[in-house]
Amino acid sequence: MTHPLQTFPLHQGLDPLYGSLPMAVLVAGADQGVLYANSEFFTLTECRPSDLALMNFQDVLSVFCLGVCEDLGQLLGRPGFWHDMDKPIAMADGSLAWTRVRVDPLVVEGRACHRLLVDNVTRYKVAIEGLLNRKNLYQSIVETRPDLICCFLPDWSLTYANQAAARHFGLDRQEAVGADFLELIEPDARERFSRAVVSITSDNPIAELEYQSAQPPQDGPPRFLRWIIQGFFYKTGHIKDYQATGLDVTGQKVTESQFMHADRLVSLGTLVSEVAHEISNPNNFIMLNAPLVLDLWHGVVPALERQALQDRTPGGPPLEALTRDMPQLLQGIIEGSERIRDFVRQLKDYARKDIEGGYEILSVNDVVQSAVLLMSKTIGMHTSRLAVRYGSGLPLVRGRRQRLEQIVVNLVQNACHALTGPHQGIEIETLRQDDTGDVLIEVRDEGVGIRPEDLPMVTEPFFSTKRDQGGTGLGLSISLSIAREHGGRLEIASQPGKGATARVALPPAAGES
Repeated sequence: MTHPLQTFPLHQGLDPLYGSLPMAVLVAGADQGVLYANSEFFTLTECRPSDLALMNFQDVLSVFCLGVCEDLGQLLGRPGFWHDMDKPIAMADGSLAWTRVRVDPLVVEGRACHRLLVDNVTRYKVAIEGLLNRKNLYQSIVETRPDLICCFLPDWSLTYANQAAARHFGLDRQEAVGADFLELIEPDARERFSRAVVSITSDNPIAELEYQSAQPPQDGPPRFLRWIIQGFFYKTGHIKDYQATGLDVTGQKVTESQFMHADRLVSLGTLVSEVAHEISNPNNFIMLNAPLVLDLWHGVVPALERQALQDRTPGGPPLEALTRDMPQLLQGIIEGSERIRDFVRQLKDYARKDIEGGYEILSVNDVVQSAVLLMSKTIGMHTSRLAVRYGSGLPLVRGRRQRLEQIVVNLVQNACHALTGPHQGIEIETLRQDDTGDVLIEVRDEGVGIRPEDLPMVTEPFFSTKRDQGGTGLGLSISLSIAREHGGRLEIASQPGKGATARVALPPAAGES
């Protein structure tokens, strides 16, 4: 490049030193007159050689080194220090460049001079701003997420924990940094967590583990956490640090459990049908033959008595004992087979969908009255205090009479079994729910009640708290199915020691209000 400064004798000695440098260099004498500027200076700035011939060193600092307006003596007092510019400068091609500058004393051929270095740091500044923006974006995302997000070093020292993680571990954000991350993990899970981290390599940088929290939320279901741990490596393959993300998968676990339970119920329905069929066949023979054997026994008893009077043979079972015990034994067989028949019938009712007809417009009061009449003997054996209240003006419902009676029979039977003595009472009431218009059947007892942990399961098939009393655990399950078949619902409420209330809600028939 040709410019007036080439006539300066110092140029020939400085250009071999600074001419090919990738940063702008300008040299001025002690009188601040410009002695030299390399080609990069004219590329980085809008200055032309003709402009530079009219400027001194302080002018150059004021115009091209924005923000550096200090006294030259102060700048020279800090040799080797880079000053970052607050604003960009315009380059020769019209684009903007961010720069940093440095002023050093210089001796050239025995003369004291000043050297200005101007470095184009636009690329680095853009890269740094990009990193800062990504960092801010990352933090804005992770700080608002409910997941537990932590970063830690190979020695388990925490370098970062978002708000959710700090709350989970009961730490202040400042306290979290530097804490031993492994010590924050629940003791029962630390060994598994450590093994997961150790298994991370550059070829397999991600590990996962899942466990149940030892401290579930108060009055809530057990809490399950799933940790996803990722390792970050240097190019040499050595581990740099880790990021661990903890996800609360309690809801997912509950859903999985519900699906598994539903699948078991479907399988159970198929199994129940098969079992009921296999039991019914041999039991039919017992029910058919046992009464015949009893009739035959009654027929041969007179002949046995006559033979006993003639023989009077000592030894053998006494005829009196035979005539007394044999009918009881045969009657026991008959009653047992009837119980098997009834149980199989309940199994079939549970296993199959009721697709038969028989729907009619019914009065709930009539249904309850019939069921109470059927259960009168059982009720009298368990309580001396029965109260039945029938609501007036109730709308009619559409349903199958026998199926609805079965609900009431099951509820009354459960209420009887819950009583500890005849002094405890049972109340049956029909009424209308004001907010929904549904017709309600309520059966209340003063019995032992239901434990809170058992209450959610009482309508599940084969769940029973009365196994020792012959309970099959099908009554409430069948009642719930019948209620749903009629578009209604079954609700159970109870407090231990204070009895229980079963409520059946049925929608009014079309046209009823």
